[in-house]
Amino acid sequence: MKTLALVFIICLTIGSARAQQPEAVYAKKYTYETLSPYQKQLFNDFLADEIPAGKKVADVLTNRTSLRNKTRLAEALLFRNKPGDKENATEILKWILQNQYRDENTKIYGIWKTSIDGDNLDQNWREFIGCDLIIIRKKYSHLLPDDIRKEIEVGLTHAAKGALKRNVAPDYTNISIMSSFLMEYVGTEFKIDELRKAGIKKAHDIFDLYQRHHTFSEYNSPTYYGVTLVAIALWRELAFSPEMRQMGQTLEREFWHEVTTVYNANLKNMVGPYFRGYGMDMRKYLSIIGIWIAIAVDNEKQAPIPPGKGAKNGEISNLAPIFNLGLSIPKADLAALKGFTEPRFITRTVPNSYKGDSIKPVTAVLNRDWMMGGVWGNRRVWNQIKTGAIHWKTADGDIGWLLVPGSGQTNVKVSKTTMSVYLADPTATTLELYVYAPNATSTAFSDASWALPSMKLQIQTSLKRTGTESVDTRQLQKDMAIAEAYQGVFKLVYEIPAGWDQTKPLLELSPSN
Repeated sequence: MKTLALVFIICLTIGSARAQQPEAVYAKKYTYETLSPYQKQLFNDFLADEIPAGKKVADVLTNRTSLRNKTRLAEALLFRNKPGDKENATEILKWILQNQYRDENTKIYGIWKTSIDGDNLDQNWREFIGCDLIIIRKKYSHLLPDDIRKEIEVGLTHAAKGALKRNVAPDYTNISIMSSFLMEYVGTEFKIDELRKAGIKKAHDIFDLYQRHHTFSEYNSPTYYGVTLVAIALWRELAFSPEMRQMGQTLEREFWHEVTTVYNANLKNMVGPYFRGYGMDMRKYLSIIGIWIAIAVDNEKQAPIPPGKGAKNGEISNLAPIFNLGLSIPKADLAALKGFTEPRFITRTVPNSYKGDSIKPVTAVLNRDWMMGGVWGNRRVWNQIKTGAIHWKTADGDIGWLLVPGSGQTNVKVSKTTMSVYLADPTATTLELYVYAPNATSTAFSDASWALPSMKLQIQTSLKRTGTESVDTRQLQKDMAIAEAYQGVFKLVYEIPAGWDQTKPLLELSPSN
């Protein structure tokens, strides 16, 4: 008995030791010289696109250009630091710093114009541009003239004070994480204790909110998940506060787990729903999480980004902060980005202040060749919201999809086999769905099933279908915030009878691929 007890104690000790072992993390710092051929190609293509051959920097600093992207262009030139790069970066930074908006009457500080053409101001620009200026100041001050360094410091102080005054809530995920860093860094570096304390407090609030729900409020956005990773990396690399750095490292590990849980490496897409989405296929438009994944897998064939110049190509400027901050990802998650792991059904409770429920339940299922997901409880009307989505791989390697729009009128719930669409707004009179199925025709949509290329959807509904029409790309981009171009998207419209029982689904779709 004593021997058995001793063996049991030893096993418990070994198990406990294993449980306490740190997670294996792949960490990579980048210099221009150490970029892989694929990474260098992406980086050089970005620079060549920003400053075309035969053009001078002054030629591209136009009234219509994005100040945010040009800040990152300066950051990228300093990262490369070839002959002429620091001079070009200096010229860009002078131009950027001259275009900060300061209103002493309203005390709204640190806003850069989205472009020089008119007074198109965006308060979020203080976080985006401010954080990139911190990277530039921290890493490349030795390459810059004294007057530029001083102007950067003045601009950062204005921006941090503006962030304090605005005081975005922790659930404004990407902006709040950058805001907390901006205030903590500036407050510590320039001995403004009010800013330092506010930054650290906001960081704790963000961290605590994430730990309560194990997801961010700005849920499942292929674009803003990428911004969030940049912001967390700023905590990890450049925050002065040791506790903020540690929170950044913890959030980064946990958030990569979340990303790889909702990402299907075979379809090269994230499962729906999307609380903020600019497209339906990451292979056809440039998402910022797609850029992170491309850098991590370091393989053009595995990267979920379009070849060459795709829709929303300006997002490629995020290469600059990514390469300057470096990659830190659990090795298991890196493997999951390279190949589909296993089928899974997931649920999330998302703390979100959009109109509707304060906690919005999400359900989703991922299989190797198809996946679907939906959200319950959103009443905000916004074309960036994709309330429900189904994706599948076609025989020729394309991706087909179905979209339930963010009209605020529906709730979506999925099981392992079925997507159920419910009525959320009793005043709604129609249900609209959008379907992209390459080479499909309107005859594919019958009342009981849709026979689409590489996908059959069984339909259960008592609603009358009143329309099946083709939608052109321009209308799709305007109405559904879908950036990429398509041919062959159908809009299906169903009539909802008055007095519909909201406990009964309007329509149920069961995929078989």
